[in-house]
Amino acid sequence: MTNRRGKLHQFTAVKLPAHGTDLADQLDELTRRRDQDHRERVAAEARLNQLSLEVQTLRSERDRAYRALEEAHQETLFRLARAAEHKNGEAGNHMRRIGLFAGMIAEALGYPDEYCELLYKAAQMHDIGMIGIHESILRKPGALTTDEWKLMREHPRIGAGILSGSDLPMLELAAEISLSHHEHYSGAGYPLGIAGDAIPLSGRIVGLADFFDALTMDRCYRKARPDEQVLEMIRERRGQQFDPRIVDAFMGIADKIILARDSANEIEAICDMPDVNGDWWMAF
Repeated sequence: MTNRRGKLHQFTAVKLPAHGTDLADQLDELTRRRDQDHRERVAAEARLNQLSLEVQTLRSERDRAYRALEEAHQETLFRLARAAEHKNGEAGNHMRRIGLFAGMIAEALGYPDEYCELLYKAAQMHDIGMIGIHESILRKPGALTTDEWKLMREHPRIGAGILSGSDLPMLELAAEISLSHHEHYSGAGYPLGIAGDAIPLSGRIVGLADFFDALTMDRCYRKARPDEQVLEMIRERRGQQFDPRIVDAFMGIADKIILARDSANEIEAICDMPDVNGDWWMAF
């Protein structure tokens, strides 16, 4: 018995390997690695956020530079259009009146304010191509010869050439207007001889606005005609020179157009009109 108990005691006194210690060390190592991974992830996220802010700053600076370049480009072309207008003997208000009328007609047709304002700006460059026509033709008091008319009819192409090639919406629209504002709904216009809806909407609107303003204001080669006479001429040309839908919209606001013209002329006599980037509906 004693020997058996002794053997049993000897057996139970043997120490087992320290597997628990190894497991604890492994857990500690995993915890350390987890904490290290967390710190690295936090640091990476912080760096990513910093890089994101830097990218946003660079984008903002790029956008500001692009807008400044865009505004400078538009201002240069706007001044060129003003120079063309002065070369043509205008006082500088014709192009702004055309922009104003065009915006009002577009509004009467139900187009959104964004388009009306864009058209107001773009329409002011409709005759920029006149810069390429000699003053002896532009200011000739009498009738033009056949050759002089051929040269005069090139100003839409000249203007479109000056304005084309830009990805700016306003200048794209201005190039479209320059090329198409002397086209007739019947196809008898120039320079392309296109007809109906093939003529861009902007050109059809500006063509009518330009006709009304040109005939109701004094020119070097003739005196202004009475408003009612010009309105009747527009009615007679409905469906021929002018889009019927645009004529109807124009006639519906003819009184407002005349009021806007007179107000614009009064403002011009006192001070400069709002610049090309102003709100079109605030121009009178």
